[in-house]
Amino acid sequence: MKKIFIFSMLVFIGCSKTPVDMDEKLFDRGGRYITRPDFSSMWFYNLKVYNGPAFSMHKSGERKEKGDIVNGAKSGSWSGWDEKGNLKYKGDYLDNKEEGKWMGYHVNGKTKYEGLYKEGKQIGKWKYFNKRGKLTTEEEYSSDGKVIKSKNFK
Repeated sequence: MKKIFIFSMLVFIGCSKTPVDMDEKLFDRGGRYITRPDFSSMWFYNLKVYNGPAFSMHKSGERKEKGDIVNGAKSGSWSGWDEKGNLKYKGDYLDNKEEGKWMGYHVNGKTKYEGLYKEGKQIGKWKYFNKRGKLTTEEEYSSDGKVIKSKNFK
């Protein structure tokens, strides 16, 4: 039993990846993050498409965003911060496009906006809030990302 546990831990540690700094270690080529700068139009030379956790930093040294990259594209849950380290947004990506629920935040931590994305376009009802958390605007988006209804509150 002890040998199985040790083997399992070695496999787990070996398979887990350390997050990579996107600005220092990755290169954006054709909308995909790769690990080598020598991108070629011949697909079989591009075997270095990145998969794993990634992050980027502001020039001030504060984290800027973090999440996972799958097949060279942002996928899964991502979070972003401003230059002072305040949470700015949280949401999901699917193949480099916003997908699912997204939330934005004011500097004080209160919700700034919330709504849904589908294939990188806003859809359905979106709510926008002021810095005190009071609802200021509701917008309804069509499936192609166009505003079809807007309502402002005092």
